[in-house]
Order: sequence, then structure tokens, then C-alpha cells
Amino acid sequence: TSRGGWKSELQINGTAPVIMPTTPTPMTTCPSEAPSFDREAGTPYSCSSSTTDDVHLYWTVDGAAVHMALTAKDVSGWLSIGFAETRGRMDPADSLSGYGMNVSTQKLLPGYDVSEDNTVLTDITNREISTLTIGGESYRVLRFTRTVASIPSGVLSVNYAFHSTSNTFPSIHTSRGGWKSDLQLDSTLPTSLPTPTTEAPTGPPAGCTPSTLPEFRCMETIDTKTVLHWTTLSNGTVDAQLVVAQNSAGWCSVGLPINGFDMIGAKALVSDGLIYDMNGKTSASIVQTGDRGGFRQVAATTRSFRKAAVAQVSGDQVLRFSTDVGTAAGAQLSLIVGYHGSSSAFPATIHSARYGLRVSATGGGLEAIADNTEKVKAHSGVMVAVWAYVVPFAILLKRFGTDLLGTVWGYPVAFILHGVLMLGSAITTSIFSAVAFKEFRGDAQHYHKELGNALLVVMWVQVVLGLAAPAKDSQLRIPFVVSHTVLGIASFGMAIGQMESGLRNVEELYTESMKNELQINGTAPVIMPTTPTPMTTCPSEAPSFDLLTAMIVGLCCSAALCLVFFVMKKMCTRRMAVLPGDENKGSPQVPDDEDEEVITAVV
Repeated sequence: TSRGGWKSELQINGTAPVIMPTTPTPMTTCPSEAPSFDREAGTPYSCSSSTTDDVHLYWTVDGAAVHMALTAKDVSGWLSIGFAETRGRMDPADSLSGYGMNVSTQKLLPGYDVSEDNTVLTDITNREISTLTIGGESYRVLRFTRTVASIPSGVLSVNYAFHSTSNTFPSIHTSRGGWKSDLQLDSTLPTSLPTPTTEAPTGPPAGCTPSTLPEFRCMETIDTKTVLHWTTLSNGTVDAQLVVAQNSAGWCSVGLPINGFDMIGAKALVSDGLIYDMNGKTSASIVQTGDRGGFRQVAATTRSFRKAAVAQVSGDQVLRFSTDVGTAAGAQLSLIVGYHGSSSAFPATIHSARYGLRVSATGGGLEAIADNTEKVKAHSGVMVAVWAYVVPFAILLKRFGTDLLGTVWGYPVAFILHGVLMLGSAITTSIFSAVAFKEFRGDAQHYHKELGNALLVVMWVQVVLGLAAPAKDSQLRIPFVVSHTVLGIASFGMAIGQMESGLRNVEELYTESMKNELQINGTAPVIMPTTPTPMTTCPSEAPSFDLLTAMIVGLCCSAALCLVFFVMKKMCTRRMAVLPGDENKGSPQVPDDEDEEVITAVV
């Protein structure tokens, strides 16, 4: 009747687990997937990776240099390796191609516009193209050497293309492909960063706090451990550096939002050296883009990093980046800065601090970021109160209270109270649903929004049916009772499902503790900052806060009240049915109640 499993492995002995992430991650180890191939006589390449049985990439990191080779089986034509700015795309990219006996560098622009460009990949040396026998098979081989320092964060997004027979280049390839994961040459962060682009210093502008770093003009102290330094250049570019002091055990990030300070839709540079698309607030919706800095053409409506690099200096996390702000007078750059002080698991761990900033050529300042947590608590608390307490009580009043509470103004008190409570519940649900629609844009998961909209429609149909209820002697009475009862049961069932999905949303979106690596012996876990992530320490993953307790208590109270009302009604009905002096004339005659019979049949 049910089945499932854990997304991550349970590791008992404390050694680093092997996690299979659902999103591509850098290859931090040195794989050996291809046939052995010598870099020099008797010295094979240290690492190799294959996209197919016929295409292999080899590399060896030797101090400041990385020696690389791309091989393609049974190819006699041109062979090209591309270093893309975005994993999964062939363009834009810088490439190195071998054709005939020639080797040259190219710039591949969007639209596959290829042109020779000797200003790219200038760090490449020892380039050569040849045909060799490897493992008894003929391969076209493109070999070269790069400097590790010239590769942003030591990470490469690698593609390839070749023509199996033609050495006319450029020409349409006969095959192309790429590596699903980025090649990470060094898993450690650098301890220094390149000097940013500077102009002749003119001193800090008026209203700008002078930077304590000579390469920047302005600074803003965000909190006791976080400082942003920046310079706005005359070409409309902002060069900036974020420093989070003594945060080596955690993570930090700077985001470029496109809608105020809303993180959804932003690009974020994180201290793990990667750039992410913030498509939502859950771990699964935060996706590594494969961007590695460098200049990149982007859509006019999307802000992106032009350059990006990270380092860890004496325990301080340092993020260096540049982006365009424009040359218009008063142009401002919006930034979202966040960090976690004790966990390096991004995006599995929610920030422990978050700030919004606006910076410009003339200064900068902090701005409050709207925090929906209290609004979420209010929305959840009211909805649970309405659907776990008020609505069940209103149903029980109408179901069992008619004979108990009498009449007023010729109407049963139970009916009046039922109508008032249900109408009030419908109005309250509508108001707080509207607040959720406005304030929690894009947050809800688990079909919470869709189920809520359906529940609203059914609830208002119920209200209209109740207000337009036909008389008991009307031919429409039975259809009304059936439809009102069926829709009532359906709406209450939907409400229980809605409360459950709401609790799951609160647990996932608004609590800091998320799934990490389960570590039994207490040693420091190895965190893979992807989804799903390993489980750490002693998790408490079931919804455990007060709203769940409130929902369960409410439903239990409803069940208890149902039993009490049922017993009281039966007792009162029997007393009213037995006339004085007729106690011994047989069983009491219960008054006919057509509605009662119909409802019982439907239930």
C-alpha cells in the first residue's frame, strides 16, 4: 500500500559516503575511466574521463600547470575542445582546435559564430595535434598545457567536436558532445585573488564611506563580521568584494536579484566557487548554472556576473565579482548578501543571516528584506484554527445540535450558528488565501496552491447552497441534502490534505535544519552542496512544531464532540418520543426525519 526510500545513503561508520547527486557537480576526484595513455614516455596521465567509448579526456596537474589531452577514436579530421561559459551549451566558449598539422584558438559566439582569435586561451602552451595508437586503436589526439591560475576557481566546463575525415576548419562537425560534470582541477579554494580592474583613484565620492582596501573606493559594513567593498567604474561596471570574517566553517553568498530583493530569479555567487540560479526556496529548485565567471552575453532583462572568483584568506571568506549597473545618473545595484556561520552545506542549509543592499557610484546602504516567517505563521495558525476547530464544530452543531439547542425567531439555533460559523470560515479563508497569494509568491510546494484554490471554490459553493436551501417539503430537498453533504465531506477531506501540505511547506521553506549527512561518530562530515544531500547529526525531520499538534488536537476534539453530540441527541430524542404515562407501551417512536435518513445513507 506504500513504498519509498531515502534519497541519501545512511552511513554508520563515519567515513565519507559516496553520494550520487541529482544535479551535475564538479568532479573533485581524479577518475580513471579511459584506456591508459602516456603524457610522456613511461608517464601516463594521472586522470581520465570519458563521455563515450570513443572520446576521452586526460589530464595531469603538475604544480602550476595542467597537462591535458583530448582523444577521439577512428578520427582523421579536425578535433576541437571547447571551454564553455555555461555547462551544457556549446556557445559561448573559447576553443582550441587541431586540423591537419595546425593548432589555433577560436572564439565561439552565440549562434555558433566561430572565428580565430589569438587573444583567448593565451595561457595554453605545448599545443599539438597528432594521430596515435592507444590500446591498439587509432586515435586523433589534441594535446596542450594550461596554467591552473588562469582557470576561474580551477573549474572547467568541457565540450568537444570533430569531423571524422575532413581537416577543413571550420566546417560542420560530424560529432559533438560534452561532459555532464565540470572538471575541477583543484578542490581547495585559493588563498588570494587577482587584483580587480581599477581606474586612476579619485578618492571616495561624497556620501561614500572610504574603503579600507586600496583597490576599492567605497565600503559598507553590513554587520560585525561582513563588509562589502566596491568601485563603480566609468563604463558602468561595479567591481566589488564581499568579506565574511572567520567564516571558514560556513558558507556565504552574494546574489544579483531581478525583482527588488526577491531571491527567486536571482543569480548567486557562493563561497564554494560556483554560481547558482535561485529558482525557488527549496534545495531542489536551486540549480548550479555552470557559470565560471568571465565575460558572458546575457539577456537584457537578466543581471549576471561578468567576472567571479572566491578565496579563503586566513579564515575569512572572500567573494570577488563584477557586474554591470549602467552609466545612467543615479544607477544603483541591488545585492542580496547571506551567510551561514557553522554549516558549509549549500543549498541544504538556510542562511542564518541575510541582508539587502543598494550600492551606486555615490554610496550605498542596507535595506530591510521582507521576512515572511511571521506572516506564514499567521496564515498557518488561522487556517488550522478554522479547519481543525471551527468548521468541524459548525458541522457537528448542524448534525447533532438541532434538537438540543431549540429555536429562536422560528429558526433552529443550531442552523443559525452553523450558517454564521461557516460563512465566517469562508470569509476568513478567502482573506488569508489572498494574503498568501500576494505575499508568498512562488513559495508553495506539494500542490498547496492548487488544492487551496479548489477548496475555496468548493467552500463558497457550499455557502451558496446553504443560503439557498429549499424547504423540507420541496422536491429539491433531497438533491440539496445529497449535494450539500457530499461537498461538505469532500471539502473537509481537501482541508485535511491542505493542512498537511501546508505543514510540509513550513517545514521545508522556513526551518533551518534540512537533510544533511547522518554522522554517528561525531567527526566532521563531508558535505556535498547539492540535492539530495547526505544526512548529518541527529535529524528531526517530521513536522514537530505547534501547528501539527494543533491540527491533531483539533481533529481529535471534533471526533470526541461528535460522540458526545450523538449520545446527547439520542438521549433527548428518546425522552421526547416517550409521552407521560406511556412509558410501558413499547418502544419509543422516533420522529421521522427525511434529512436524517438521506444524510445517513450518503455518509
